[in-house]
This record gives sequence, C-alpha cells and structure tokens, in this order.
Amino acid sequence: MFRRGLVAITGTTGVGKSQLAIELARKLNGEVINADALQVYRGYDIITNKVTDDEMLGVPHHLLGFVDPSKEYTVREFEQDALQKIDEIHQRNRIPILVGGTNYYIQSVMFQNSLVRDPGSPKGESVAPNERTFEQERIERSNMELWEELRQVDPVMAENWHPNNRRKVLRSLEVLHTTGKRHSEWIAQDEEARAKEETLRFPTLLLWLYADTPVLNQRLDDRVGKMIERGMFKELDQLSRDINNPGAFSGSSTDFTAGLKQAIGFREFAAYLDATNDRGSSSKTKEELKLRGIEDMKSSTRRYAKRQITWIRNKLLPECRSTVTKTVKAHSYILDATNLNTWDAEVLGRGLDIAQKFISGSQLPDAETTSDTAAKLLAEVKSKPNSILAWKRHFCSVCSMSAEDARDGVAVEVWLNGDDEYKQHLRSKQHKNNTRYRKRLREDKVEGVEDSENGGNDSDTRRPSSSKRPNTRSDSDP
Repeated sequence: MFRRGLVAITGTTGVGKSQLAIELARKLNGEVINADALQVYRGYDIITNKVTDDEMLGVPHHLLGFVDPSKEYTVREFEQDALQKIDEIHQRNRIPILVGGTNYYIQSVMFQNSLVRDPGSPKGESVAPNERTFEQERIERSNMELWEELRQVDPVMAENWHPNNRRKVLRSLEVLHTTGKRHSEWIAQDEEARAKEETLRFPTLLLWLYADTPVLNQRLDDRVGKMIERGMFKELDQLSRDINNPGAFSGSSTDFTAGLKQAIGFREFAAYLDATNDRGSSSKTKEELKLRGIEDMKSSTRRYAKRQITWIRNKLLPECRSTVTKTVKAHSYILDATNLNTWDAEVLGRGLDIAQKFISGSQLPDAETTSDTAAKLLAEVKSKPNSILAWKRHFCSVCSMSAEDARDGVAVEVWLNGDDEYKQHLRSKQHKNNTRYRKRLREDKVEGVEDSENGGNDSDTRRPSSSKRPNTRSDSDP
C-alpha cells in the first residue's frame, strides 16, 4: 500500500530526467512536479529547456511555467508551493514525482529545515542594526586585512572563506561582534540541534540519473546546437528586449544572478545581442561574437553540470543515505544514463522496478548492485553530508604565483574548494606542469646566484629562460 511518499528524480541536464518522470507517472498513477528554478517561469521554453506539451503525454505537470518572468521566485516560495501540490496529489491517492536539476529545491522539499537559516543569532532572536553598520565601519579595510582579523578570532570560519569573499568574511566577523559568540560556534550548535530532529518529511525514493563526464559533455555541446536550431536566438533577443524595458524586470539588465536572467545563454550572448541591435556593428563583428557566445554557452553548461554533480554527491546523496527516522526513510539509487542505446533498460527499466517496489513496500535491492557505475559512485559518498565546520578551502602554493615569479608578471592565487577538489587538483596536468616550472625556477635562481658570485653579468635570473609558464587559474569565486 502506498504510504503517501515521494519519488524524486535528479541529475544534470541531458540525462533524461523529464522523460523518466513522465514514464513513471504514466505507469504508477503519478503526477509530475517541476523542480527546476528557471522552468518555473512562464515562456522562454527553449532557453529554459522545458518539456513540451507533446512530450508530457497527458501527464499532469505542476509548478511549470507559472511565474511571471519579471518577478523573483525564491526557494522558500517553491518549498511552500511544492508541499501544497504534494498534499493535493496525495489526497487524490496519486504519487507525486518531483523532478529537476535545481537540487536545493529538491532538498528543501524532502527535508524540514534544509534551508540553512542565518546562524548569526539564536532561534527566535533578532539583532537590531547599529546606526552605523558593521560593514560601514570597516569599509576602508582591505579584504586581506578583514580575513586576517577573522583568522585571529575565528580560525575555523576563516578556513572556509576565501580572503576575497568580503561579504562572507564580514558576516562572520559581524556575528561575533553582535552576539559575542563565534560564527563557527553558532553553526556547530545549529547542526547539533538539527541532528536531533526528524527532518525527512516523507518516505522518499531518490533516483539520480548519472552519465560519465566525457559522454555528458559531448551531449551538452550537441544540445546547444539543437537549441539554436529550435530558435534560441529569437527567445534571447525577446528576453533582452523585455529586460531592457524600463519597469518590466526588477534589477539591472547586467545583473545575471537573479530570476530568469540566470538562464545559461543570456549572459553568454549579451554582447552579440547588443551588436545585432547596433547598426554600426559589422557583419564580421556580429559573427565573431556569435561564435564566441556559442563556445561560452557550451562551457557554462558543462560547468553547471559539474556543479550539479558536486551538490548531489556532497550534499543531497549523503543526506539521504544518513537520514533514517523513527517513521520514514529515504532510499537513494543511481541509474546509469551514459549510454542512450541502453537507456530504456538501465534507466527506465531499473527505475520502474525500484519505484514499484518502493510504492508497494516490497524489499528494495541494494543500491550498490544496480550497476558498476552506482557501486563506484556510492563508494565515494560519505555517510553524512560535509559539515561546514569540517570543510575548508585549500591554497595551492605551487600553482599560485607572485608577480615576480610569474612569467607574464601577473600574480595569481589558486584556491580549491574542499578536500575532494584539492586532491583532484594535485593530480591535474596543471599542477604537475607548475611543479616542473617551480623546479626550473629554483634551478635558474641557483645558477644566477652562482653566476653572481663568479662575477657573472646575467641580471635576470628570476624566471626560466625557456618554455612558457603553464597556465594557472585563480579560484576565488565566492
């Protein structure tokens, strides 16, 4: 007997999440609830990759294309709306199937209190702002000075924030200044309290559709081409006109961090769209901007897919696998969507079998046995989500270069997010190349000292004379 549970489907774009949700809904008497932060907006169906009416096959879809695109729609609003829809679907004795790639949307529905509240003050208390805000008092201080102050008073939080992430560094300092307790202590207290709560709302089945990165990247690149063929530029031009219409959209037209303006493609083609509306722009310039925008969109899509996987692997999946309450449990499975030729068997077939057993209350298979891919990925998943107190950024002294050492004379810092990314970086070609560069740099400096002692006239011993310095990057994105 179905126990008013929830089926949730997640994964990157391009793995068939919507198709699986529709097929499960058809076979299991279900209804689909959208969990994509951009697909909630009305219109612009191509750039948001909405499922079409024909593809829905008559299955009811909720929270899809219902928000005015000029409005902001928050995760808290989604949480309330989705819970209401789930209750309505349960009352019809049907199965809610939550599907989308915005994983914090899915998490907000599955778990109570999953939206991390500001730990700067105790529950139920608020702190009145001073006449002169904490930030204004420190406006003339540099980012590094503020970070050093935080490192002295709350080293745990300092390990979490990049020195250039001024907003978060200031917030951690403000917490201590306002409450008399370190930010890290508030977080530890909050996590301890949450651990004692029964946070899972429903018996839940989570299906993660996963595709190997090289295959997925090619699939994502191809998808950009298909979006262009379907008329993406027409939608982008209309979106640009709407956003630049005074009063039509909130915020600046160059703010790509809110609402529909976050859609991949809008930022990437902004320069091209401006050029198409500028009679002074040459055809050559427009074509160059268009080609650059296409490549930028492909890169942005791949990066977004990587972030989706990181969230699932480090937050959503560990939370599911460690959450067992007195009354409900979350079951999580990985379905291998790498090979589209075997999608019907590996994704639809396995997913349907698991969902039917979940709904009927039958014995479920071990998650590690569904595929070799599942076994490999689950072996890497920690039993609990990473605590912010156990997580920190790592500074790579090998790949970071001072202006003196850098061949191009431009200083660069390389910071990595968490242990996993740091370990991956140490194995990367970039790090190995920079290690060899550092070795040559030291050797050249030693030779320079020896030449100087022997009366040599070589005055430039700071940089290797041959081979170009390997590329480095600065991971200072807040």
